[in-house]
Amino acid sequence: MLWSSVGRLGTMLINFLSNLVLARLLMPDDFGCIAMLYVFIAVSAIFVNGGLGTALIQRKNPTHLDYTTVFYWNLAVSLIFYLLLFFTAPAIARFYAMPQLSAVLRVQSLTLLIQAFAIVQATQLQKQLRFRELSIRNLIAAIIGTVIGIAMAFWGYGVWSLVASSLCSAVASVLLLWRMSSWRPTWEFSWKSLGSLFSFGGLMLLSSLVETIYTNLQRLIIGKMFTPSDLGYYNQAKKLEEVPTTTLSTIVNEVSFPVFSKLQDDRQQLHRALRKNIKAVTYLNFPLMLLLIVIAQPLIILLYSAKWEAAVPYFQILCISGAIYTLNTLNTNIIKSLGKGSLYFIVQLAKRLLGIGMIVAGVQFGIMGMLYAVAIFGYLCYIINAVVVGRLIHYGLFSQMRDWMGYMLVTILSAVAAWGLSFILDIHPYLLMTMQIILFCCVYLALSLLFKLEGFSIYWEVVVQKWKQIRNRS
Repeated sequence: MLWSSVGRLGTMLINFLSNLVLARLLMPDDFGCIAMLYVFIAVSAIFVNGGLGTALIQRKNPTHLDYTTVFYWNLAVSLIFYLLLFFTAPAIARFYAMPQLSAVLRVQSLTLLIQAFAIVQATQLQKQLRFRELSIRNLIAAIIGTVIGIAMAFWGYGVWSLVASSLCSAVASVLLLWRMSSWRPTWEFSWKSLGSLFSFGGLMLLSSLVETIYTNLQRLIIGKMFTPSDLGYYNQAKKLEEVPTTTLSTIVNEVSFPVFSKLQDDRQQLHRALRKNIKAVTYLNFPLMLLLIVIAQPLIILLYSAKWEAAVPYFQILCISGAIYTLNTLNTNIIKSLGKGSLYFIVQLAKRLLGIGMIVAGVQFGIMGMLYAVAIFGYLCYIINAVVVGRLIHYGLFSQMRDWMGYMLVTILSAVAAWGLSFILDIHPYLLMTMQIILFCCVYLALSLLFKLEGFSIYWEVVVQKWKQIRNRS
């Protein structure tokens, strides 16, 4: 978990700093153009992976033949989808009424071919819990992409600087992964192996496809119904919200899924593992999201400049949804780790169909209506996921809520205290923001100690153990 945190937090920090610089060098329209195309590349990437990486992790003892079969299958599918995007790029550009998107999509979609060379090696390292190598690779690749993107933006290449950044990062990532992993494909392929993996992986593919379409439907609707600048504001708000949300969720997903899979035959131990994870995650995620809502306006102006102030309300609503996001990840990982592919797909499909309906209804009230619909839907998803998990390991919605409700109440009290400063003090916005952060943290820690929250104890024990290890080495 620590190595995964280093890799993910480091990579997110590098990308975040890169985005800060690029936001000052580029215009909202440039970010809007890339966001419009992201849905097509993201959906294609789901087919390239095919859910087979997840199937390899879930399988207890995959063979070398399993790995080589998945490797060649990924390459073949990536080529098919690259050609599909290449020839449909003009039609996609006409859909958005922006001719320049055709060339951008044809170049940007090369990432599909590049990343196909890394899926098996990354999956194998993840299954072996070798997160040190994965973290180092992610950090170096992110730095390379950042340097190239900023340099090209400074020289006036506009949207092409964003394209070059992602391509160079993908190439560096593949080269580093092949350097770090000893696994190499041989000239073997088995339709039988593919079929056995696809029996589970295919359902993961369909589930991921539904999830990706739902996630990117917001960008598609905004790009079609509103202006590129509106999509640019939304995209920047989404990127900022994803710094804590997606980073924490990815760390939890990377580590919890293989660990839960190892515990799949011991439901009692699986129950304990999920319970501890929920307490640890919510203790960090709840206060972080509410604090970001409180300081949203000065934070966005400080980071991106005043031209991005219109993104503030988007960001605040996304943070409401982000507070529950990682809890959904933990619960769905339980379903996957138990090999319940059919159940997982049915649950995901039902949720996303409901979500799409809520988005379509919400967009009738503009972008804000759509975002509120997404936020409400995130909490409905959690209710559904927790009920399903309760049936599987007897740790359902009300049991989980009892474990994190105290953290939510303490977080709300801390947020109210920090928010109240804005009505008491009439000072510079950045100074006020600093004081709000300090007050929020002090109140939250004080209440944690007062009510003896277990989430605090979990992290305190880790700190104490690491300190003892350092002292023993010295």
